[in-house]
Amino acid sequence: MRTCSVSGFNTLIPKPRLKLRNRSSSLSFSSTALQQVLSQTSLPLVLAPPRASSPLAVSSHLSPSDIPQKSEEWFALRKDKLTTSTFSTALGFWKKNRRSELWHEKVYDSESPRVVEDSARFAMNWGVQMESAAIERYKRIMGCEVGSMGFALHSQEQFHWLGASPDGVLDVGILEVKCPYNKGKTETVLPWSKVPFYYMPQMQGQMEIMDREWVDLYCWTLNGSSVFRVMRDRSYWRIIYEVLREFWWENVIPARGALLSGKGDAEVKKYEPTSTHKLTGLAIAKSISLAAESKLVCREIADHVEFF
Repeated sequence: MRTCSVSGFNTLIPKPRLKLRNRSSSLSFSSTALQQVLSQTSLPLVLAPPRASSPLAVSSHLSPSDIPQKSEEWFALRKDKLTTSTFSTALGFWKKNRRSELWHEKVYDSESPRVVEDSARFAMNWGVQMESAAIERYKRIMGCEVGSMGFALHSQEQFHWLGASPDGVLDVGILEVKCPYNKGKTETVLPWSKVPFYYMPQMQGQMEIMDREWVDLYCWTLNGSSVFRVMRDRSYWRIIYEVLREFWWENVIPARGALLSGKGDAEVKKYEPTSTHKLTGLAIAKSISLAAESKLVCREIADHVEFF
């Protein structure tokens, strides 16, 4: 089987060019933080470096890699980690104070599953149910093998509070699969024509933890699919890492300590984070920019595949 590399895309399954119209879904993210940044004439280009030693350019610690995802052991590994799927929440991308809800989950509810709304649970269940079929379809379209990994940790022990559960592992890349639920109208949704910006923290986090240079974001629907190549951006990681570090070490860990020492809720809640961080707007703006730069590799509709 061929490897999933950029070269050779235009030579595979040549088809007539398709003109498609995609449907976008409305999502509730922190527009206040974004408006704050976009109203400025320029964005700060120089940021203070992470307080710990540089977390860049390292390979992932793969000892938990064979643990099946969704197993008891897998949930135990995730319990005391900040995982890439929650990065956008920790960064303050979403409304309804979801950042505080994540903090509460990590401080109080680490022993119990997170309670989610029905709509979110249905969407997650749909993604889980369709993931295997989606990966098989990706393999067929791209003509490459996809490996599996249960859980990845940063190779440096001081960063073991970060974790990732990739949907697939490629030759030098990562596969991230999304199966849009479209509020239950799965029969009408079309594959994306651009990368949703709010997935950028998750993918950049996966690349940092696993030391990979790109992610193939695969959007699978009943009506077709699309593949995007998202490249690693170390300057972006430096921005979001500072927010993630602060959330974990200045909000979550001290609150856990206060709780374990028997202090009351009032003392614990002193460490509760605000709904957004001072860098939230910058992170959103940079995410939008990186999403726009990500290459659409191919799109498939009704078994017709076009490579770009």
